[in-house]
Amino acid sequence: MKFSLSTILPLAMALSSASAQGTVAAYTDPKTSITFQAYTDPTGYTFGIALPTTPGADFVGLLVGKAKGWAGVSLGGSMVNKLLIAAWPSGTKIISSFRETPATRSPPEATGPGYTITPIDAGTYTNATHWSLTFLCKGCILTDGTTFASNASTDVLGWAFATAAPATPANHASTLPKHGSQGNYGISFAAARTAKYATYAALANGTTIPTMFRA
Repeated sequence: MKFSLSTILPLAMALSSASAQGTVAAYTDPKTSITFQAYTDPTGYTFGIALPTTPGADFVGLLVGKAKGWAGVSLGGSMVNKLLIAAWPSGTKIISSFRETPATRSPPEATGPGYTITPIDAGTYTNATHWSLTFLCKGCILTDGTTFASNASTDVLGWAFATAAPATPANHASTLPKHGSQGNYGISFAAARTAKYATYAALANGTTIPTMFRA
């Protein structure tokens, strides 16, 4: 039996809502004034995305977790054989890395065709309630099926959140403990497209986070 995207998206959104009461909506970050199309879960997890009006390979993203745990997003929905981004705090810094795995296990770092993360300092921090990574992801929308397509109006993304810290938090290649919460959700990339994208992307400077992984 074949399922169309118009069938899968409502189902994914319904399952996400039923299991965790997460929501997908426009969110404007008060620290950066960037408006994202964002998924927010009661665990404390958030992933947001902003795209140019004519999408290419880049996007501006927001990844939020809490305490010492790690949070991740699958840009292709599934955990297996998709490009993943994981982030977590190490002291007052936020560490991030690209990951990819052929099986359900702690995903190793991915080495790809040149995708990079550059943080936006105003939206990258830790505090008493949560941590936040706001970033420019360049070359991150791929054509090999490991991410959503640049011309997609809608698709399904995956998320994962763990309360436990990575084995060696200061190391971007650290082994990740198993996530305790995870799921999928449908998202509108059409709604994430904005004429302000160039302004958002220009905020990326990376001066406060020296340990970003670059493929």
